[in-house]
Amino acid sequence: MVRRALIAPLRQTAGQVRPALRIAVLVAMLAACGPAHLKHTAEVTSPIGTARAAGTAEPAKLPPMMLGVQTHFSQGWTPSTLAQAQQVGAPMLRDSLPWAETEKVRGSYSLNTPAVQALAAACAGGQRLLLTAVPSNPLYDGGGWVSSAAGNAAFAAYLAALADRFGPCLAAIEVGNELNGSGTLVYPAGVDRAAAYVATLKAVRARLGGRTAILGGSTNMIGTGFLRTLFAAGMLATVDGIAVHPYRLRAEGLDVELAQLNAAMDAAGKRVPVWASEFSVDTRNQPMAAGELVKQATMLAAHGAAQASWYALIDQRWFPNMGLYAGNAPKAQAGAFRLMQQLLARGRPQRLDLGDPLLFAYRFGADTTVVWGAPRALTVQGGQVRDATGAPATSFSVSERPLVITGTTAIRYGTSTWIADTLMGWGSPQWRYAARLKAEAGYRLPLFDDQFTSYFGDRWYRPLRINTTSAAPGGTAAAPIRAVWRYVAPGAQAVDIGGCFAKAASGDGVDLTVTAAGKVLWRGVLTGQLQLPPLSANLAGGDAVELVAGPNQTAGGDSFNLRLVLFQRGAGEPVACPE
Repeated sequence: MVRRALIAPLRQTAGQVRPALRIAVLVAMLAACGPAHLKHTAEVTSPIGTARAAGTAEPAKLPPMMLGVQTHFSQGWTPSTLAQAQQVGAPMLRDSLPWAETEKVRGSYSLNTPAVQALAAACAGGQRLLLTAVPSNPLYDGGGWVSSAAGNAAFAAYLAALADRFGPCLAAIEVGNELNGSGTLVYPAGVDRAAAYVATLKAVRARLGGRTAILGGSTNMIGTGFLRTLFAAGMLATVDGIAVHPYRLRAEGLDVELAQLNAAMDAAGKRVPVWASEFSVDTRNQPMAAGELVKQATMLAAHGAAQASWYALIDQRWFPNMGLYAGNAPKAQAGAFRLMQQLLARGRPQRLDLGDPLLFAYRFGADTTVVWGAPRALTVQGGQVRDATGAPATSFSVSERPLVITGTTAIRYGTSTWIADTLMGWGSPQWRYAARLKAEAGYRLPLFDDQFTSYFGDRWYRPLRINTTSAAPGGTAAAPIRAVWRYVAPGAQAVDIGGCFAKAASGDGVDLTVTAAGKVLWRGVLTGQLQLPPLSANLAGGDAVELVAGPNQTAGGDSFNLRLVLFQRGAGEPVACPE
């Protein structure tokens, strides 16, 4: 649905629900600082190196990623919920103990509440803790985010009390939650917000002295554009990691955004580990959510994330689809979570180079591969094939749902009838993106880092953007700024073209045009949901297929969801719209 793809509520801060708009999932392009790929055949695996910043570790040489889960004992969850976290094998819990509820008298801390006792029981059971802490307390600096020396010292003392209470069980403290959202960084007028936040981190670091990891910059989505302002204020020198919440409906493009974030840290002079302290998929489709858990956790691990926390352990009133459990009943996502614990124990996965950007295969250890991609035949000899929940798959082929293949002597992949796809090939050399004003050829769009996520666009052409499954043009009929997707045939090709588009009932619609070799194949106006009619084209080498989206007559309400697929001639079929 369009609304689900473009709007979602923010998570919770300091133990309170904050329903608000979430800018949707999105963006990017392949970056040179991504992880090493492996060339794969049935018998040979040989590394192909890629450039990395000096002094940074190859993902394959990093410790395994830890996959934890979000709990809310601070919001009254009962201690019995711990058993569910243990059933899925969660080695870490993310929760919070709000400062204002813990220190109600200056210098006195209430650290024996039911929430504290539940978290202490988790520690006793061998789990570790990631705690969020918002630096706001009515006792200091008028209840806003502390900015005075005394306020910072008080907040640092509170975190030191938490470190005393939980000891080595406390793996990290995330200072703030989704800082790029509304209602955060609440400082007096005239205060430099980035500088004030970094000053708080410095005070915390000085007081804790390395007793636990300090995570800064917590962002809703991977807010590289927002984080750059904190990097410029000196944050990277004061933290042990960056916290991001890479919410998205589809895994594809996650690697691109992580590479972009790492490149931004390199440009600022220091790279620290990334913690995906919240990630999840908001859908009632449990098989899809289970598959995305496997895909997204795999990509996070392959691209160097130190830790990730699924949101959340159980379904909640505000987020009824995102848990591993519905009440006490395990969902498909719970099986996927348990399966990932087994895979991550094998070390960092590496993507295999199979010569097709629409085929994803990640190798864990010596004999386990996670596979998904454009449809094609799959033959496995001598191994076990499981679906995303860990259940045996007796009949299988490559699809957009991942498979886990273990103990194989040979894996053979067929050839797909898909040639190009705006989702799975997005950001790859298959596609070029442009902004076109009136009849000009178009300005090639760079990857642009915005407050919530990166996308193909430019600050001067807002609201135009091109994301993985959503986009928007800019301007009006009198001065249009059209978004362009361009595929260039590497040689002679006979193609079928399929696509689906959808938008909310706002504005006067989006004008869409599909061309091949400069000739218009189809033109229409999108006002709701639209499936392309069957289209075909004969392309010579260098000929282009273009999708062009414009604002119709008036500006506003022009965000839409899309997916366009190029098939081999005769293989065309209807394309499902992104949720």
